[in-house]
Amino acid sequence: MRTSLKITAGLAVAGMLALTGCSGDAGAGGEDSFKVAAFTAGYGTPAGKESLDELVEKGKEKGWDVTLYTSDFDYDKINTDVQSAITQGADVIVAGFPDPRQIAPLVNAAESSQIPIFSIDGGVEPNDDFVQDITFDQQQIADLGLGALDEAMGGLEGKDVMVIGHDPHVGIMTRSNIAVDELEAAGANLAGGEMKQVLNPGTSQEETLKFVTDFLQANPDGLDGIWTGWDHAALGAVQAINESGQDDIFVTGVDALGAAAAEIEKEGPFYASVLQDWSKVVDMTVESVEAFRADGTLPEEDFVEVEAELIDRTNVADYEPTM
Repeated sequence: MRTSLKITAGLAVAGMLALTGCSGDAGAGGEDSFKVAAFTAGYGTPAGKESLDELVEKGKEKGWDVTLYTSDFDYDKINTDVQSAITQGADVIVAGFPDPRQIAPLVNAAESSQIPIFSIDGGVEPNDDFVQDITFDQQQIADLGLGALDEAMGGLEGKDVMVIGHDPHVGIMTRSNIAVDELEAAGANLAGGEMKQVLNPGTSQEETLKFVTDFLQANPDGLDGIWTGWDHAALGAVQAINESGQDDIFVTGVDALGAAAAEIEKEGPFYASVLQDWSKVVDMTVESVEAFRADGTLPEEDFVEVEAELIDRTNVADYEPTM
């Protein structure tokens, strides 16, 4: 798709802009509106909701005619809604936290209509379905959390560590598997013998609470740390540890939610979380879409990894959560 769009932009940009309503007149408030179809199947998650709401708000400030399509991980609905938006004359599609494995129908429709797809967190490697995908470095995210656990526990070798993942999310799946591999390489023991899989992000706090509670009841002294792929799971782990009465088990998460920061400040089980600044990613995406709107310019890089930041006891007092 990327090659096809480059050819269109390079050889017939004027014709394409006329077809898509992306002319200079439209950008300056002309008669034709600039229609953006944004979607996320993860609107029930804090990152999904905040990021896409912010995208809509900033897009409207730029004068976009933007429509947001959401679902609770129902990709049949998303594919149907976005294909309808394409039929109705969308100029651009913005994918929020998509699973590339489940959006083939809308990708095919966009490609047929020569409509570019800009993605936020659309995978862990370049993907020709997207003219640009901006995400975070999953290796760095895994390493930051593991480094914090290493510090909290006084080393990884010989320690019993639980890993909480969710394979349907490509990013979480990737960083969780990295964490498992690196823990085993460091000589740690994987609690329970394998990664624990949350079924639904919407119930991840409750699911993780049960995982950890059940494990501690069966193995009262068998846990030193818990690495989780996102903060709601981490909060469930912290709740289980607190209820068990143990104070020597440490937890790390990802997202640096306000609730996570509050727990880190208590200097209890929640030791650190990894901040992914989705507001920064939204700004970068808006900038790329605006460049395309102006004259058909497509991003030079189709896959951009942004660095994350560790929020722990040393800097949490100065951290202002947005979620």
